[in-house]
Amino acid sequence: MINESNQLSEREREILRLVASGLSNQQIANQLGISVNTVKVHLRNVFSKIGVASRTEATMYAVRAGIVAVDRAEPALLSAPTAEELATETTAPPDVIVEVIPPLEQPPLPALEQPVATELVVPGHASARLPTITKPTQRSRWLLPVLIGAALIGLILAAAFALGWFSPTVEPEASTEQARWMTLPAASTARAGFAIASSGERLYVIGGENTTGVLDSIERYDASLRTWAELSKKPTAVADVRAVVLGGKLYVPGGRRSNDPKDITTAFERYDPSAEAWETLPDLPQPRSAYALAALEGKLYLFGGWDGSAYRGEVFEYDPERASWRERTPMPTARAFADAGVVEGSIYVLGGESQAGPLANNEVYTPAQEGGQPWARRAPLPQPRSRFGSAVALSIIHVLGGDPRGAEPLKYNARADNWQPFAGPSQAIGSQPGVVQQDVSIVVLGGKAGADSYSGEMQAYQALSTIWLPRQ
Repeated sequence: MINESNQLSEREREILRLVASGLSNQQIANQLGISVNTVKVHLRNVFSKIGVASRTEATMYAVRAGIVAVDRAEPALLSAPTAEELATETTAPPDVIVEVIPPLEQPPLPALEQPVATELVVPGHASARLPTITKPTQRSRWLLPVLIGAALIGLILAAAFALGWFSPTVEPEASTEQARWMTLPAASTARAGFAIASSGERLYVIGGENTTGVLDSIERYDASLRTWAELSKKPTAVADVRAVVLGGKLYVPGGRRSNDPKDITTAFERYDPSAEAWETLPDLPQPRSAYALAALEGKLYLFGGWDGSAYRGEVFEYDPERASWRERTPMPTARAFADAGVVEGSIYVLGGESQAGPLANNEVYTPAQEGGQPWARRAPLPQPRSRFGSAVALSIIHVLGGDPRGAEPLKYNARADNWQPFAGPSQAIGSQPGVVQQDVSIVVLGGKAGADSYSGEMQAYQALSTIWLPRQ
């Protein structure tokens, strides 16, 4: 169970429970006797504290944290796996999410009497009400049971897939995977080694470098408008950096300030998108660039990196509430140019490079186990890899680009602890691209294709499919 009791207030826990039950903001406001605006404020705080960006992610968090009880009583048509089977499962879980939406207004069915509502319980969501007919006409006597039965089976299967009761064993064909890629508007500035972060429908691209040198420029992509805009420059120009979002603000630690690999900074800066302003925060304990970075349960974690003279293995934790850094248990393997992904309360640090060259290491860090043994080794990458980007969709970490050039895209199933390739986009992905999840897609931007060749191209891979379950 996820330990979030020290983060959420009782009111926030109650609102999270209602969100996970499928209620709208207005319904939550009506039930709790508060305004819709107050509900929105609470939701922003909840999303920030637990590190999610959508109601679907919040629902999944609530289930994992035990805030919402899931009824695992299976219908007769389904056989749910046992805990032991889940622990040894080797197939990837379905990349499916479930959204519950109000139904469209429908005219009454002709020649039928008023239906009587029958309740169907879908685990983790509000009850769905299906009509049964008290006195069907002769013409519809055989058709209605078929339609209702099909709808019932569809709802059961969708809920079962969304909750991970069983997984498909057949991977999509390469042609199907290829069709899940699409090209998005290119950025104004070609670059590599930059920080990228997603907040709502907007992407933020910060710093990096190109043929002109190390950059301080920032661009924002609005997914709803499909447009780019330039924002206030970063106080410190840096490359070989990453960013995370906490409380709606973008955190960018350290970085390389020039073409000199020894010119590494301790500067720590935060960008507030609502105010379009930068703020200087307490310096890093040591100079760092080319680190792996992740946010978990309201805190920032920085792993390893390059300090200007050596590859490092230290782990630094930053607490925004205390505005302070502290050192945690170091990585088993010192390295730089790795990347990190969060899955179910743990942070997976993948690949990277050391003095000996690229690494295939996959080491998982669990902050809740500090004081004991927070690190464990997992299945290594199929081949050594560094300077790539990664993003997480459900429990799958997607790895794209990097060195060696031309390395195929990979999916890592953290639950099953295995790796699988998947089809890449039509345009090749270079070294040090920006990779981030936005909504149901993995977005890949920029990168370095050669000594003096930088890209501003942006592509998106549909990592999740959405099943819409009607709710009355």
